[in-house]
Amino acid sequence: MVKITLTIGIDIGGYLKFTCDDQKVAFPSIIGAPLEGWEGFATDKSWINNLVLIDEKKEYYIGELARLQSDIKHFIMDQGRLDKIDDVFKLIKAGIPLISKMDGEEIVLGIGVPLSTSIDKMKELSGKLKGEISIKIKNETTKEILTIHKVIKKVMVMPEAFGTYYYHVHKYHNLKAINALVISLDLLTEIMTIFEGRIIKNASANLTDASLFVLANKICQSLQQHTNQIIKPLSIIKNLKEKNDDIVIAGKRYNISDVKEHFIRQISQEIVDSIRKILNFLPPDAEIEYYIITGEAVPIFWNEIEMLILTNNLIEDLDRIIVVEDHIFSNAVGFELMAKKKIETE
Repeated sequence: MVKITLTIGIDIGGYLKFTCDDQKVAFPSIIGAPLEGWEGFATDKSWINNLVLIDEKKEYYIGELARLQSDIKHFIMDQGRLDKIDDVFKLIKAGIPLISKMDGEEIVLGIGVPLSTSIDKMKELSGKLKGEISIKIKNETTKEILTIHKVIKKVMVMPEAFGTYYYHVHKYHNLKAINALVISLDLLTEIMTIFEGRIIKNASANLTDASLFVLANKICQSLQQHTNQIIKPLSIIKNLKEKNDDIVIAGKRYNISDVKEHFIRQISQEIVDSIRKILNFLPPDAEIEYYIITGEAVPIFWNEIEMLILTNNLIEDLDRIIVVEDHIFSNAVGFELMAKKKIETE
């Protein structure tokens, strides 16, 4: 039996998140073309902010470097679907050395993808990753180049919110199945219902009109009316996540606190309205034991959503609403744990 030396959990959302034991890495899910003449950040020499993938002699800016410096870039979560599997593959390849630079290592990947991802796309991604891969990355500031080889022995691909469910039952319920509704507040919002350990597909949904991206878009539209400037939603997401309410546009400072709070209340209400509709698809005797809230946008939405769950009498006991402590990485950690479990049982 071949010994597996490493398991990595990956969550593909607005950010690509990697976990391996105590290591956690995240960068924007953006891939872009190099900017001619750009020589990197003089004061920041970190790999994660200067990451370049060299693939078939072409260079691709990855993550934060692509977000800030690429004129031509692709956000892999366009329309909430993973359509360009080649780009997803490149981003995952670029991220693996940030977790382990060891050459020749055998690894297992547990990957979470958006609920809307088709089975065919899941299989395509799994097939692309499995096997021997060569990875070459460059630090755009230091010009250091690293080349490593990995053998990916197994790849598990599942809807991302199930990672948080597994994380929760592993940590608190000794892997005993519970009936839960997971609200994943990522760049896009997903609601996943798990009943007797199984995902109930017709009681799960992607909410394309109620999410962190929608919040950013609504704020941008409001700002555009005041400034006559075109503002892209992705440009203010970092402000929202860091709770920085001052936006600088064309040299002028604008405070978004009031408009932000208005849209947070509006979007939270839409999320809870969707939960109420979803519950109608469950059997009459089915009871949701826990509402589990996770995702990058937890600090922004969870207070409002928790209050609405209670005021709409969806649950009586506040202790049954679980706000995941490690909400940014819980999906990835869950898939890492599942990958480890799979190795142990084989």
